[in-house]
Amino acid sequence: MKHVFILLSILFISVGCSDEHLHPHDDNELITTVKLSFKSSTGAIKSYFWRDKQGDGVMDSVDPIVLDKNATYELTISLLDETKNPVFDISKEIEEEADVHLFVFKSTPAGLVNVTIKDLDKKGLPVGLLSQIKSQTTPGNGNFNVILKHQPPVNGKAVKNGSESIGSTDVDVSFPLSVQ
Repeated sequence: MKHVFILLSILFISVGCSDEHLHPHDDNELITTVKLSFKSSTGAIKSYFWRDKQGDGVMDSVDPIVLDKNATYELTISLLDETKNPVFDISKEIEEEADVHLFVFKSTPAGLVNVTIKDLDKKGLPVGLLSQIKSQTTPGNGNFNVILKHQPPVNGKAVKNGSESIGSTDVDVSFPLSVQ
């Protein structure tokens, strides 16, 4: 009888726990395409793509970025999930959930380009869908790394503080970069 009571207790507890408590609703987004659009001071726009069309984490293609030396650009980012039909624009969701997302930009070598994030969430913390890029004054080659951090609340408490070290990574892609 003792074993039956334990078995029924376990069954009652497992049925009483809803799936809602086991799996968070704030999942990472599936990003198959990263589009970087650089707008120059003359208004000309150059767009570059990183693609993983199957969403399996294996890059299908990446465009090498070519920027003028000693130039300033407005950078906008578009993120897409091309596994859905119609294609799902994740950028809008990130904009709506700005308080739990942060783009991090890195150039190798450091200083090849400098990035200033222009869009902020409601707490005044950076988001990164819109940024300013300043290229170095001399020609050079390297890489431009774009990372999207997903930083949802933990135990009901906001954790985003502008730091890259918090949260999970939605996307981490690298573009070849040439400053000419």
